[in-house]
Amino acid sequence: MTAQNLVYFHGQPGSPEELRLVSRHRDIASIFAPDRSADRTDLSFEGYLDALTSDILAAFPSGSLRLVGFSMGAFVAMEVSIRLAALALGRDIKLDLISAPAPLETGNYLPHMAGGVVFNLAKSAPWAFKLMTRLQAKLAAAAPQMLYRQLFSTAAGGDKALAETAEFEAVILALLGKTLRGEAMGYRREVLAFVRSSAGRLSKVTAQVTLWQGTADNWTPAAMADALSHHLPNLVDDHRFSGLSHYSTLIAALTEILEGQTTASSG
Repeated sequence: MTAQNLVYFHGQPGSPEELRLVSRHRDIASIFAPDRSADRTDLSFEGYLDALTSDILAAFPSGSLRLVGFSMGAFVAMEVSIRLAALALGRDIKLDLISAPAPLETGNYLPHMAGGVVFNLAKSAPWAFKLMTRLQAKLAAAAPQMLYRQLFSTAAGGDKALAETAEFEAVILALLGKTLRGEAMGYRREVLAFVRSSAGRLSKVTAQVTLWQGTADNWTPAAMADALSHHLPNLVDDHRFSGLSHYSTLIAALTEILEGQTTASSG
């Protein structure tokens, strides 16, 4: 049995550094994991999606495709899957959506989200959101541990213990530095696109979808996974991890996905 060609879409703020959270898998270098925070920041969101789709087809010109998206990366993965379905006719495309956000119009999520203020700013006052990212960038450069403590001050479920480990902190500090450097253009590009996304786009996601969601997630609440399960036309599996939150779900889901890839490669 041949392993699928795997593409990893990191969260935002985030980077491919997230794969280090499952470092037991020594073959993660073989995964195509573009750094969307820094990649082609001169392009609009739509233009970048087109370029990213072309990059994926160049990296994997044949065979099945498995797109694994975490958090904001799940939103991007869905959009890329729509393009791939149109261009890669006949190829098997699967989507793994981990801690995925649903379009804001599908529910009253913002009051219950740890990052609700960020999304509200991006939606109602983009200029203020831009200013906030600049302040975050300065804080990441001058006092990264302070920014880290701010981000995880409301950690819930499995993320509480995770946030206290040195290994996790090192990974998050590394990806924050990469995401927020310069003008944080890649980060802003995706958040601004997400808050404008509509529920109608979900019906165009024809790839087979597996959801991975923690019941204690306060970054992308479980209600978002409920909305996705209702709107996505080709949902094949829905994993709910009791007591896990955002990043703890990422680790649990990635471990299962990558172990499955390893089994497929050796099968």
